[in-house]
Amino acid sequence: MPKLIRNQSLKSLHTFGVEAKAKHYYELNSEIDVFDFLTEIDDIAKPLYILGGGANTLFTSNFKGSIVKMNMQGITLMHQDEDYYYVEANAGVNWDDFVAYCVENKYYGAENLVAIPGTVGAAPIQNIGAYGVEAKDIIHMVYFYNIDNFMLNQLEAKSCKFGYRDSIFKNELKDKVLINKVLFKLSKKPNFKLSYGKINEVLEQKGVSAPQISDIANTIREIRGEKLPDVKKIGNAGSFFKNPIITIEQLNIIKKDFPKVVSYAISDTEVKLAAGWLIDNAGLKGYAIGGASVHQYQALVLINSDNATGHDVVALSQYIQKEIKQIYGVDLMPEVVFV
Repeated sequence: MPKLIRNQSLKSLHTFGVEAKAKHYYELNSEIDVFDFLTEIDDIAKPLYILGGGANTLFTSNFKGSIVKMNMQGITLMHQDEDYYYVEANAGVNWDDFVAYCVENKYYGAENLVAIPGTVGAAPIQNIGAYGVEAKDIIHMVYFYNIDNFMLNQLEAKSCKFGYRDSIFKNELKDKVLINKVLFKLSKKPNFKLSYGKINEVLEQKGVSAPQISDIANTIREIRGEKLPDVKKIGNAGSFFKNPIITIEQLNIIKKDFPKVVSYAISDTEVKLAAGWLIDNAGLKGYAIGGASVHQYQALVLINSDNATGHDVVALSQYIQKEIKQIYGVDLMPEVVFV
């Protein structure tokens, strides 16, 4: 049986860094640990919460059940064909380390997802994304254990019901599985996506006319570093809210009062609004409740600015949601999971 730690502090195990404790804490470092854990599942304190890198989790109080951290390591090139490399990464692998591995080996497709905190095992749950690319674009297969029957299962990407920051693992399979590894399908040929945000602009400023995969990754890392606070220095979870999706008709109504509203077309009938612009334009940069505040340079990021509690962050997020609804008639939904 994996080692059990009682009353484990969670402050260092999630990127917001608020103080909370777990009644029971298990760290699973191998397949044997997972199997032993599952065979004893009936005797383990409930509820369970599966923790990756803690980059998308906010603990609002002490957790009375069991926190389970999937910590298996290892990246392996499984096979390749004429067009693709198939790379398997275990759940506990740091996501940014995985992207760096792909960049170093010129496995194309993951480079826009650089500098996202978290783990490989958490990536398919949230369908993480940035700069025009989502995890679903490179995921080939997700492997997981069923908590009820201990069976190892697999789902192809097309069966994972991936959506915008969504997947089957946040819905039908929530709290029912332990993801232990992911198989990625990465191209042998570059097909860079450079039109999102300032990528092209920064590359031009650098005088890079024929970028290599390392140029893309380094540029996006620099852009993110300018906009997003380092979680090692300031507690945060990156983008706190999803970019809301609305109809073109709704957009036209908003534009009557806010002609500079930032939006991106996603279909013939829908657009995605830039949530950060909505919050910034509402004058909420720097706004604070308790020890939590809106980041002064990036309005989409809420930070632990002064020993915040989980309740401070929740109160701040709810205030922002109320203001955005009142000003624009738009509902903001958190990306972050409240526990």
